[in-house]
Amino acid sequence: METAIQHWETTDPMNDPFARLPEAASFTVTSTTITDGATLPPAHRSGRDLSPQLSWSGAPAGTKSYAVTVYDPDAPTGSGFWHWAVADIPATVTELPEGAGDDTGSGLPDGAFQLPGDTRQARFVGAAPPAGHGPHRYFFVVHALDVASIGVPAEATPAVLGFTMAGHVLGRAVLTATAETPGEVVERLEVSRVVPAPADAVFAVLTDPQGHVDIDASGMLMAAEGHPVERAGDRFVVHMDRDALGDVPLGKYDVEVVITKLVPGEEIAWTVEGRTGSHVRHVYGYRLEPAEGGTRVTSYYDWSEIPEGWKRRLTFPVVPESALKATLGILERTVRRRMARR
Repeated sequence: METAIQHWETTDPMNDPFARLPEAASFTVTSTTITDGATLPPAHRSGRDLSPQLSWSGAPAGTKSYAVTVYDPDAPTGSGFWHWAVADIPATVTELPEGAGDDTGSGLPDGAFQLPGDTRQARFVGAAPPAGHGPHRYFFVVHALDVASIGVPAEATPAVLGFTMAGHVLGRAVLTATAETPGEVVERLEVSRVVPAPADAVFAVLTDPQGHVDIDASGMLMAAEGHPVERAGDRFVVHMDRDALGDVPLGKYDVEVVITKLVPGEEIAWTVEGRTGSHVRHVYGYRLEPAEGGTRVTSYYDWSEIPEGWKRRLTFPVVPESALKATLGILERTVRRRMARR
């Protein structure tokens, strides 16, 4: 089972990495090797890892140094991905040559240094979006600062650099390029297990709101309220604790499980709505069929109807195949216990 992410809209301004930063004057950055709004050339992708040529002009008066960062806000991490960060570029410098961000920073001016990015390498790391994840944006940013040295240690992260710079940015020059890795997009998982019990005993657990809590392998489902479901359109409430996954900071909240399909003894499927009526359109379900030794139960998770905005924000599958398999094991144990109490 999974929940809608209730607190974010598809057009959330947090998708803009500068939306919550202090306003700063704009100036100009150009490149001879990449084009604003265009696809990154192979040289600047993973494998070759050449930092692009960058030139800038028109920085605000009072600029005493520059920093350069490269950031992908579309990476499926919940925090984006830092590809490069350079601090303490002297105010007299207005260009970095292609390949300046190699292992030694050979093209950087005296005094400037590279910070380790999200690969923990202090160098430029080329774009490598996951196959089938869609286009990613790469923000190449020159920050004009009012201090000659930003004062962060060489081992600091780009996030620490950004936090420290926040009160010192006079201007910001931005060039954005894109990259995408084609690949087969998997949007459905199915796992099966033979449960040594009749279909009606299995189905009794799957139609019981408390049964969903009992067989949950994610640790998110705390309790449920409602009557056993009998038809499509029936609903029940589940009390959730998202801290069990630690992927998004939602904490404790309630959702409604909405039954989308119910064929007694054969199949049950549902989606999940937030209490505001918003939902991401994950679909979960179970199919039951006779098998030697009991009932073959197939658990499935389908996210093919989720809007693209949500697919860019979340890493799919949110509930991995291993968790679906674990749930089937817990289902068998739960069915056995309930049958023993009859």
